[in-house]
Formats: sequence, C-alpha cells, structure tokens
Amino acid sequence: MKKFLLLFTVLVAFIFVGCGSEDEAKAVVDNSQSFKELKALSNKDYSLKTTQGKEIKLTIQNDILTSKDYNGKKIVMVNFWATWCPPCIKEIPVFNELYEKYSDKFEIVGVLFEKDKDPNELKAFIEKYNIKFPITVGDENFRMAKAFNNVQKVPESYLYSKSGNFVKSYIGEVNKEDLEEYIRSN
Repeated sequence: MKKFLLLFTVLVAFIFVGCGSEDEAKAVVDNSQSFKELKALSNKDYSLKTTQGKEIKLTIQNDILTSKDYNGKKIVMVNFWATWCPPCIKEIPVFNELYEKYSDKFEIVGVLFEKDKDPNELKAFIEKYNIKFPITVGDENFRMAKAFNNVQKVPESYLYSKSGNFVKSYIGEVNKEDLEEYIRSN
C-alpha cells in the first residue's frame, strides 16, 4: 500500500506541476525561430576587397550564390584559407593550375581568414607562391565566414555552379581530380 501511495503521489505531482504552464511553453515557441528563419537571417550581400583594390560583390541566399560578374558565366569556388596553414599552401599550385587551365569558366575567390595581416607580408606570400586568383582581405571576410557554416578551420571551400547553385563543400584540401572533373563537365 505504501508503494502504491508513493507512486500515486509522484504521478499526481507530475500531472499538476508538469514542465510549466501552457503560457510559458507558448512564449518559448513564439520567441524561438525556425532553422530556416535563422538561415535566412544569415543570408547576406558581401562586398569583398581584393589585394589588387578591386571589389567582388556576392550574395548568398538559400545556398545560391548570385554575382553579376559570375552567374551564367563561371563556376565559382569560394576558398577560406590562411598563410600559416600547410594544407592551404599545398592547394595553391592546384588552384593556380585549374584557374589558368579553365579561366574561361572557373573562378576562385580566395578569402583570407587572418585578421590584420600585414599587407607587405601578404604581398610577399602571394609573389612567393605565384598566386594567380584574387585574394580578398578585411573584416567582410570574417562576416562571410560566419555565414558560411561558421568557418572555424581552414582550408574550407564551397563550390557553386554557373547558375549559382551550391554544388559541394570541401573541408580540408580540395580533391583535384574531383574538382577538375566537375569543371570539365560543366
């Protein structure tokens, strides 16, 4: 009988106490945002500055890259990288080769993921590794990295079709054969 009474008391307590009132639960639901809403908030226009003083304007919305310079014309690889990163350095010759070989239909946007990089050091690095593709610098790079799946490690690259649709992401080094096959066939 004691066990039954104890079980009954616990059950009654759960029924009347529960997880809070309906008003509290409704407030949580009303104040929360769906994943789609949160993703929509991160969709932005980006105005990236290159080391050459040019501006690259991109819009990323619902996994679609829009750019008046690239859409309908070129496949775009957005590559987050750093000068201190060995795999990033290892990718440079691959990117240079593909960039030159498919210059009519492939663009790489190198997004430097380093704060306050000395411009002279960066220039020397670009010359040392003979980087052919545009490199962007500045705070906008970090805002964009936050929206791109909150980039934390480099290299991290995102590939978009000529129409701007997201194709694939690469965490770590890009697979040259895979990337070249996609470029060649599109």
